[in-house]
Amino acid sequence: MRAGLLVAWVLLAGSGARAQDDAPAVTRPERLYLNPGLLMGSSRVVGLGGAYVGIAEGVVGFASNLAALAHRSPRLDKDWDVGVTLSWLDLPLSKVQDKDLDNDGQPDNAPETLQLIGSFTLQYRNVGFGFSLRNYRIGYCNTASCDPGDLIRVSLLHTSLAGAIALGRDDFILGFGIYSGQAILSYKPEGNWFYGNTGVALDVLYRPHGRPYRVGLSVRPELLGDWQRALGQPATIAGRQIYSAVVSPSTVSLGVSWRLGQGAELYNRLSPAARQQMLEGAHFSEVPTEDDPQAIPGRWLISSQVDLISSVENAVSVHSFTSLTSPEYVGARSMLQPRLGMEHESFPGRLRTRLGAFLEPSPFPDRPLRPHLTGGFELFLVRYLDDWALTASFDVSRRYSNFGISVGFWR
Repeated sequence: MRAGLLVAWVLLAGSGARAQDDAPAVTRPERLYLNPGLLMGSSRVVGLGGAYVGIAEGVVGFASNLAALAHRSPRLDKDWDVGVTLSWLDLPLSKVQDKDLDNDGQPDNAPETLQLIGSFTLQYRNVGFGFSLRNYRIGYCNTASCDPGDLIRVSLLHTSLAGAIALGRDDFILGFGIYSGQAILSYKPEGNWFYGNTGVALDVLYRPHGRPYRVGLSVRPELLGDWQRALGQPATIAGRQIYSAVVSPSTVSLGVSWRLGQGAELYNRLSPAARQQMLEGAHFSEVPTEDDPQAIPGRWLISSQVDLISSVENAVSVHSFTSLTSPEYVGARSMLQPRLGMEHESFPGRLRTRLGAFLEPSPFPDRPLRPHLTGGFELFLVRYLDDWALTASFDVSRRYSNFGISVGFWR
C-alpha cells in the first residue's frame, strides 16, 4: 500500500511539474518593430542607395525585386545560367557603439553589428528560381559596464524562396514567392527566443525592348511573427520581460531606371539565348533585329525609387528591449522613403563606380528625415569558369556608417 501511494505521489508531482512547464508565459503586449528604413542589401544595391527595384538584374537584385530571377543577362548564350553572391556588410571600420541604428537621435549602445547576405539563383530559358538569406545581428549592452561577454543579441533574419517567368520578348517579368521574417533573441547564459512568420511576395518588371528605361514594382505585405515558445521557456531574458511578437510593416516600392549615353537603346536588348528561343517558337511572327551582346548600353545608369512604408500598431523599437527608459511607440504613421543612385562604366569590362543617396524616415514621432550618402565600386577580378568580380560599398549618415564587400559574378 505504501509503495502504491509513493508511486501515485511521484506521478502527481511529475504531472504537476509538466503542467507548470506548460503554463502560459506572460509577455509584454507590445511588438518589436523590424525597421525597413535601414538599407540592407548587397554591395551594389547599397552603392546605388537601394534604388534597385527598377533595375532588377543579376543575383544581387533578387532581394529587391523577385523579377530578377528570370531577367537574363544580355550575354547569355545558353539555355541555363547560375548566379551566386555573398556580401559582408557592417565591416568593423567605425565605432559601432555610438551608432544610432533605429534613428531616434540617440546612440543605441550596441557594440556589435554584423550583416551577411547570400543569394543563389538558377535560370532555365524564360523561368528562374532562387533562394536568398539576409542576417542582421545586433549585440546590445545588458549592463552599464557593457561587458563583451554579457550582450543580448538580436538576429533579424529575412529569407526568400521564389520563382519568376519572363513573358513576351522578355519585356514583362513576373516574380512570385514566399518570404519569411524572423527574430532571434539570444543571451548566452540562458539560450534563444524565436519569433517568426511567412508571407507572400509579388514583384514585376517592365523592360520594353529597344527603350532605355525600366519600371519595377515590389509589394511586401505586413508580417507579424509571434513568439515561438519552447516547452517550459520563460518569458524573460536576463530578468527582462520579452515582447509578444515582432512586426514588419508592409512596403510598396516603385522604381525607374534609365540608361544614358551612346548605345542606351540597348539597355533592354535580348540575349542570344532568348533570341534563339523566340526563333524556335511558332507563336512569334517577328524577331527583333539582332543586337551585339558585347556592346555597352550607355555608360551611365540612373535609378530612382520611392518606398511606401505602412503604419503598424502597438510597436516599439528593438533597442527598447535593453533601454533603461520607458519604451516609446514607433511606426504609428505611414512613411515615404525616396532613393536615387548612379552607376558609371568607368573602364568598360573592368571597373564600375557608383554613387547614391536616400532619405531615411524615422519611425519615432516628430523625428526628421536622416539623409544618407552611399557609393562604391565593382572591379573585375579573374576569369575562371566564369567572370568573377569584387564589389565594395559604403553608407554614411548622422551617427551611422556601413562598409561592405561582396564577391560574385561580373555581369
